[in-house]
Amino acid sequence: MLLSDLPLGTSARITAIEGSAAWQRRLAAVGLTVGQTVTLLRRAPFSQTFAVRVGLLTEVALRAADARTILVELLETLER
Repeated sequence: MLLSDLPLGTSARITAIEGSAAWQRRLAAVGLTVGQTVTLLRRAPFSQTFAVRVGLLTEVALRAADARTILVELLETLER
């Protein structure tokens, strides 16, 4: 599942990040790395922007196009 398709308030674990090594380093700089837990907090009503919690404390804003490069797996799926 793509991060951009995650339902609001749902937590997931990042399983892969598509794109160049430079892009992956840029996301890693704000904590978005494979294995990290993320929660989709908000979608901006008239723009393609998402607010995402990374780990427990960090909040990051992402464009929808950027969120489509991040593959996630729902945590509920992992716990079963």
